[in-house]
Amino acid sequence: MFDLLRKKRNHGRGSPRQVARERVQSAIRRDRTDISGPQLSALRNSMLFTIREHLPVAPEFTEFGIQRDGDELFLVSRVRLLQGH
Repeated sequence: MFDLLRKKRNHGRGSPRQVARERVQSAIRRDRTDISGPQLSALRNSMLFTIREHLPVAPEFTEFGIQRDGDELFLVSRVRLLQGH
């Protein structure tokens, strides 16, 4: 989303070569983050299994996904710890 906004702001600026380079770099970044639903689900299950080996946790993540902030990617996850176990 931020890439689209940045492109709209910069539309018409820079040489055609610079614009083309930015588009290719943006496409490459998107390709790196394209994770299919089954892949993300498998990652979620694997992480939850691993965390459960060390801590008492709720059955599901409260939040789990990949988020972009500018050029950086973050795996965002939140799992509730069970108390009294």
